[in-house]
Amino acid sequence: MCEMASFIFQPCGEVPVKVWELDDHTGTLEHHRVQDADKRDCWREGHYSPQGEIVCRVIVGDSLEATECESIIRARWPRFTDFFSWALLKAQIENLDLAGLTSAEGLKLPGSIGGWLYLNGLTSAEGLKLPGSIRGGLDLAGLTSAEGLKLPGSIGGWLDLAGLTSAEGLKLPGSIGGGLNLNGLTSAEGLKLPGSIGGGLYLPEHIRKALKKKA
Repeated sequence: MCEMASFIFQPCGEVPVKVWELDDHTGTLEHHRVQDADKRDCWREGHYSPQGEIVCRVIVGDSLEATECESIIRARWPRFTDFFSWALLKAQIENLDLAGLTSAEGLKLPGSIGGWLYLNGLTSAEGLKLPGSIRGGLDLAGLTSAEGLKLPGSIGGWLDLAGLTSAEGLKLPGSIGGGLNLNGLTSAEGLKLPGSIGGGLYLPEHIRKALKKKA
């Protein structure tokens, strides 16, 4: 697997860019039936990271230097979220590793994700609109508050909310197919668990005891 978000480009002219699998250059090259060859101005590999870094790989003899390609691409998509919004319309989306994002500002996610979604770099849910359907896991371990967090009605895999210290405002999905990590909670007040959890339930021992007393 490659870094998120991967793309291919030609180091010439206006620097054409193509995407398909955002974590796999090989899949993108195969889908578009092009090659990354040792010939002048062939398709090359690039990345636009959630942290905003653009990396273009060129070879000696290509028309444009890596820095020139990177500047042209940044002028087209100044922020990662600009590039990502464009890529969503053209890419095959299964798993999304957006762990490098520290803010959800400008982030547009697809309506459904067939695999996992990593957003564990977010400390706040402000501006975050999650997909209505996530068949894999959801990692929001960096959140320190549930304020503004709207989770899908069901999650097919695990749900990691280990960074929450309070359940205030937390509305969990009705069903979670994998495990649920709430290991950072300091109080059971306001905590209502899903009706169905397919995997392990990770809670501090004193929270477990408090829930047993309520039952």
